[in-house]
Amino acid sequence: MTKLRILSGLLACGLAAAGCRPPAPAGEAPGPTRGVILISLDALRPDHLGTYGYRRPTSPFLDSLAGRGAVFERAVAQYPSTLASHLSIFTGLYPQEHGVFRPETVLAEAIETVPERLRAAGLRTAGHTEGGFMSGGYGFARGFESFTDTRYQADTDVERTFRRGVEFLEGLAEGERFFLFLHTYSIHDPYTPPPDYAGMFWSGEPPPGAFASNGQNLRAANRGELAVTPEIVDWLVAGYDGSIRYVDDVLAQFWQRVEQLGLADETTLIVTSDHGEAFYEHGKLAHTQVYPEDLAIPLIVVHPGLERGVRVPALVEAIDLAPTLCELAGVEAPAEISGRSLMPYLADASARLADEAYGENLDRDSMRALFREQDGTVYQLILFEPLADPGGTWVLGSTSFHATRAELEFEAQSFHVPRRVSVRSDGEEVAAFDTTPGWQPVRIELPLAAVGREVVLETPGCDSPLELGVGHDPRCLSFQLRGIRLRRTELYDLSADPAAQHDIARDSHDLTRRLLRRLSEYRFTPVAESRDRELSEETLETLRALGYIR
Repeated sequence: MTKLRILSGLLACGLAAAGCRPPAPAGEAPGPTRGVILISLDALRPDHLGTYGYRRPTSPFLDSLAGRGAVFERAVAQYPSTLASHLSIFTGLYPQEHGVFRPETVLAEAIETVPERLRAAGLRTAGHTEGGFMSGGYGFARGFESFTDTRYQADTDVERTFRRGVEFLEGLAEGERFFLFLHTYSIHDPYTPPPDYAGMFWSGEPPPGAFASNGQNLRAANRGELAVTPEIVDWLVAGYDGSIRYVDDVLAQFWQRVEQLGLADETTLIVTSDHGEAFYEHGKLAHTQVYPEDLAIPLIVVHPGLERGVRVPALVEAIDLAPTLCELAGVEAPAEISGRSLMPYLADASARLADEAYGENLDRDSMRALFREQDGTVYQLILFEPLADPGGTWVLGSTSFHATRAELEFEAQSFHVPRRVSVRSDGEEVAAFDTTPGWQPVRIELPLAAVGREVVLETPGCDSPLELGVGHDPRCLSFQLRGIRLRRTELYDLSADPAAQHDIARDSHDLTRRLLRRLSEYRFTPVAESRDRELSEETLETLRALGYIR
């Protein structure tokens, strides 16, 4: 089987010579281009691309594009979900401003999308997606004269999606201005690239206990229903990386055709994603949290007016794409949007138009994240406000939360053996309690000085149900709590610790408090109320296959 069966005949031939657009004068941002192509590679995390420092050869073509474009090194998605994140890209609004989180919600008609604005300005517009959360009924079809959302069934669907993009470009009349949007799930789970790619980064049989890498299984693993060993994680990563390499090759042939059509020297190409993908860096698979592996996205802008490749270290957000697309098309952006155009960075890569970025996940628990650059260091603050779980929440050694009152009352039990749990505030033990393998009431009186501060519950030792032979959960469990909402804060120095492995909140109280105050200022008012719709069985099947619903 050839690597690209469908496209091979259509896109064969050598690279066509393309004319050179004069570079922008020094200090000036390049201007609008005849065409703009926006490509969203769903669930692609930047640190799995060579241009962002990855060790595997997953992205030779994207790396070559990056060498002549603007690479945004710290781009942040606003939500780790395809639906909410893409609507932020299309509207320039934060998710709570456009109001579309749940699978049954639809973008309000009163909120204008970028494709609508571009089409009204006379541009030809086409969009091709692979259904699910990218179905036209959510609002994505608005503004496109040509739009398809054929449901995702296999990773090779990307070839069909990109072929449709080629057909749109081939149908353009001389000088017609255009906007083309292409989206694919081929990197998203399940990680099932064609055979030539499936074994590219993994040789031999899957590891013992391996399971199909579909969304339902990944989320079952997150619930502790499937055992996940380090070998299984490595195997999942290998499949994910193979999918990236496959899509990279499809993208290379797509761009070759753009060059053959003579459009490359008058078109801006933007390659990005809607969110990342987790591989147990913080105890979860897929994309359900707000750590860097979930919210960091690649963002590469290739503009024919750029004289050479540049790297932009500033914090930017996915909502910034909406005004950027408008400026590239020479169209005024809507006044009410929250994003800001990225075009000044193409004139001065060292510019600092903003020093913050915001992300969240409100699907069940509240997880909010603030990225902040301060004195040359980029920090990430995470505030978790989980709903109290009636069945209890397992603690893996220790947990922390912010005390809102001096009296704490809840229930606790230990796993496997009795344990003593220390209660600490500002590094000092202020109380302790004993647990046994059975629910018992706990009442703690905190000193007044601890109220409003972080409180840590910690016990030495833990045991894995998998290792003990009493369950399939590989986590090392210590004790379980119920009847208490474990609001907690984490702080990471991403400049020194880009994978967010070392929580410094306990050692940086003043900074943590300042960033919490700043995070509390992110309050959103819906621009218009979203509406509900009944989902088709086809959409439901796609969302189940991708693991978004059960």
